[in-house]
Amino acid sequence: MGFIDSIKSFYFRAFDFRTRSSRSEFWYVFLAQILFFLPIEFIPSFLFLDLLKSAINILIFLPQISLTVRRFHDVGMSGWWLICCPLVFLLMWAAVYFDTTFGNVFVAPFSLALLIIFIYLICKKGDVRDNKYGSDPLGLPK
Repeated sequence: MGFIDSIKSFYFRAFDFRTRSSRSEFWYVFLAQILFFLPIEFIPSFLFLDLLKSAINILIFLPQISLTVRRFHDVGMSGWWLICCPLVFLLMWAAVYFDTTFGNVFVAPFSLALLIIFIYLICKKGDVRDNKYGSDPLGLPK
């Protein structure tokens, strides 16, 4: 899937939590978001710009979750594993906020491990064959 097709799919399939999405679709959308938001960060901040960024973040929130769930489906994992992401950040925040030995010794490495697993799943090649979430989004011959 190409860059433009990935962006179109990102919005047209915003409520699709049942099928699969390829790595290229996921990473093209990621690249588009970086290319859009990076220049905005260098513009001096003012109220209208902050409201615009907030509105755009709200508009891409659900499609991004949907895309990530479909990406998990492509590797044969349930989309419910996405719940681990907020857990990672919550644990990391708790480790820093409470600054305890428990947080530094146990929570930080556990959070890092969850983050590494998440990145691995997003980067992993999808199932070539059909899985319980649908057929191969690339449609390559088996």
